[in-house]
Amino acid sequence: MGHPLERFYPYVPVWAQNLGITLYGCMYRRERLGGRFNEHARGFLERDRCSTQEMQAYVDGRLRSMLTLAFDHVPYYRDKWQAAGFTRADLAEFRQSDVSRLPLTPKEDVRKNPEGFLANNIAKRKLHRYYSSGSTGTPIQAIYSTDAHRQFFAAREVRSFGWAGSSMSVPRSMIGGRMILPSAQSRGPVYRYNRAERQVYFTAYHISPRNVPSYLEGLNRYRPRLLTGYAYSHYLLARLMLDQGLSLDYKPEAIILSSEKLTPEMKAVIRRAFGARAYEEYGAVEQCALATECEHGNLHVNTDFGIVEILDDEGNPVPPGVEGRLVCTGLINDAQPLIRYDIGDIGAWSENACPCGRNQLPVLKDLVGRLEDAVIGPDGTEMVRFHGIFVGMPNVLEGQIVQQRIDLLRVRVVVTDGFGIEDEKTIRHRITNERLRGMNVEIERVPELERTGRRKFRAVISMLTPEQRSLARANGRG
Repeated sequence: MGHPLERFYPYVPVWAQNLGITLYGCMYRRERLGGRFNEHARGFLERDRCSTQEMQAYVDGRLRSMLTLAFDHVPYYRDKWQAAGFTRADLAEFRQSDVSRLPLTPKEDVRKNPEGFLANNIAKRKLHRYYSSGSTGTPIQAIYSTDAHRQFFAAREVRSFGWAGSSMSVPRSMIGGRMILPSAQSRGPVYRYNRAERQVYFTAYHISPRNVPSYLEGLNRYRPRLLTGYAYSHYLLARLMLDQGLSLDYKPEAIILSSEKLTPEMKAVIRRAFGARAYEEYGAVEQCALATECEHGNLHVNTDFGIVEILDDEGNPVPPGVEGRLVCTGLINDAQPLIRYDIGDIGAWSENACPCGRNQLPVLKDLVGRLEDAVIGPDGTEMVRFHGIFVGMPNVLEGQIVQQRIDLLRVRVVVTDGFGIEDEKTIRHRITNERLRGMNVEIERVPELERTGRRKFRAVISMLTPEQRSLARANGRG
């Protein structure tokens, strides 16, 4: 929510919180769906069935516009490209096949200095700032214009919601990371209602056996036709519903899920519990890539939104079926253009064409985003999303959550010299007051965090045995 509302939100009753969220929803709806939103949606719809040649021509044109904009208005890129021997005239002739000639943009560069990637021809007062989920343990600040924000939602309306046979304009739900449930009201209800958008919003941080009835109460009360939000949170809720023999008293149209990989097992459990198919969506808050699931269950890269390369450890393109790291070039964010951005995720191209016929939108065979386990608290509350822990903490360079016992989390952090007692207090408060009550927290400063062979690391690690997890869930039902 906006800052004035956030200041008073924890101290007012639920009806007033609903009113505040509705007022925020009015503002947010105008921000997303106003201006040229309909025009952008028509464009994505027209390209939804265009030829490969027509898509290539469009992407080449957008790429040239973004490259020349970045050269003219972002000193980071101008200096880097000139040092590599490229002129503005060279960039004005680029095609998608040429983009691999440009240097990579490391994620660490954006994390350290997001303002250094701002185009200097856009008024800063008109920009929006959001944080990524932090696959490196610390969030990236993404900055974009209102029009870029509208293009993002236009693409999702056509390709995510539209392909699933639904729309963001229908009544919908969201299980997400906003702290809608102040600790003083931790007994529920676990949802709030945004009347302006007909959206019921659920916290992702209170999914436990004891709270399942409250989640179902919100769904059955407002009957959202479209369910959206964190993939793993929906899976956890679905599993608990099945364990308790609970179900909805209506059938949603579709479920669009993101933020974590949606596995076949998760899809099956969600479908049994909610009575609707779950579709996967892959995106980035940096607005440089978007992949959406079609009716045949394949994940298509929206190349008119952002160019995706999949590279090996030496920076060479991998053949279909072989995993590599994703490198993304955004085509819509004119405020903070990201060119050949090493996003930190792993994927592979499919060897087969999709029966849906959208050959202009390449298919991902596999995709690995954040690497993390689920954490479970003493009361049975279970979650995976911890990205808010390190938001607004400039002295934390990287962070990792390790659950060593049911009641003990170790937070391993790579820090600057300025990291101190107040930072530790903030981390403990965000875990024990906002997410997992009754949890002990130990903070360990480390010089670096262990990586896999592809330089990724697990953001959340659980050391618990299956028996310990089952016991915690049983305690939660008590």
